[in-house]
Amino acid sequence: MKYPVFLSVALGSATLVGAAKDNCAPASPATCYPDDCCKTYCMGPENYGVNAPVNPITCNGDWEITVAGFYWRAYQPGMEYAIKNLVSNEETDERAHLIDAKFKNPHFDWDFGFKIGLGYNTTCDGWDFGVLWTQYKGSASSHEEAENDDNTTLLNIWSNFRSTDNGDPLFTTDMETHWKVNLNLVDISLGRKYWNSKRLALRPHIGIRIAFINQDYDIHSKGGSWSLVTPNVNGELNIDNDFNGAGIRAGFDTTWNFGCGWAIYGNFALSIINGHYNIDENETTRQAVEPHAKQAVMEVEDSFRDSSFMTDLALGIQYSSLFCDCQYGMTVSLGWEQHIFANQNQMWRIVNKEGSAGSDDDNSYHQRRGDLSTQGWTLSVKFDF
Repeated sequence: MKYPVFLSVALGSATLVGAAKDNCAPASPATCYPDDCCKTYCMGPENYGVNAPVNPITCNGDWEITVAGFYWRAYQPGMEYAIKNLVSNEETDERAHLIDAKFKNPHFDWDFGFKIGLGYNTTCDGWDFGVLWTQYKGSASSHEEAENDDNTTLLNIWSNFRSTDNGDPLFTTDMETHWKVNLNLVDISLGRKYWNSKRLALRPHIGIRIAFINQDYDIHSKGGSWSLVTPNVNGELNIDNDFNGAGIRAGFDTTWNFGCGWAIYGNFALSIINGHYNIDENETTRQAVEPHAKQAVMEVEDSFRDSSFMTDLALGIQYSSLFCDCQYGMTVSLGWEQHIFANQNQMWRIVNKEGSAGSDDDNSYHQRRGDLSTQGWTLSVKFDF
């Protein structure tokens, strides 16, 4: 090829070079037409009935390394831990009435993560295959207080605790929450990138996704109903919500080239993962004074299998280049990603209702349900050799 070539592709830069290797000899691609931009960018061929492959760059196939860093934020509904009510803690008869009340949720933080991948672009009709590992640790936290001077109280809506009180609604004056999610995804894919026109390249792909999604949710309560026992105690609720599974993943990647190595990419994938949920909830009280003894309030475990849908969306801009006589390629991309993991919140909420002191007869037990989602910016570098 006379001129250096720039191609913008979802899995690395590539040129159309006719080649043959062993017994797998692809048909010679159609003529590739150079761009007018310094004649350094090669557009796709004119296709007449055949979708010419984009990959590989060289005659012997291309190895591809992907390294990406991202800054994402995770969200999950059903994490409300209290109701902040415009009623004083001292007004016992009025606590059950919600006046200008607001549900309190943890504040979800932005956190860093990474992706590492290894793939190979074959000479067999431009097929490619590879594996990509995604690792992300998200978090959320909150700290809420209800002072008598503010004429507010916090109604705890996630506890099985009963004080020696006369059965008034469970309330507290100080609550703190900490939530963490550890997300690990392993995607094994088989795809083929081809020219749909001189400026548009498409890549359908199929494969397998292996998913590990582990959540920890801690809720700490002080004062209020917990101060009515002797000696005063603090409440601690620890919840583990874990999901492990594997299933089928399929998607479609698009690259919209507009010249000089620049392109816009838009990718979509859908997974159906069959896996195992394990939910473990433990609530204890801890004395606020020496000897800080603990006492179990609740120990609940739930374990079952179910399928979960997962969607992956990405939109961004990228720049690609070939160098060293078109034997090596590099693509740098920056884009926004959105991922949804359906029904990941399987935590059981135990809502304490009014009733006789020490009785659990009136408590309500139900799962919160909710989809875990992550979104944010991703910077990726892909190297072909």
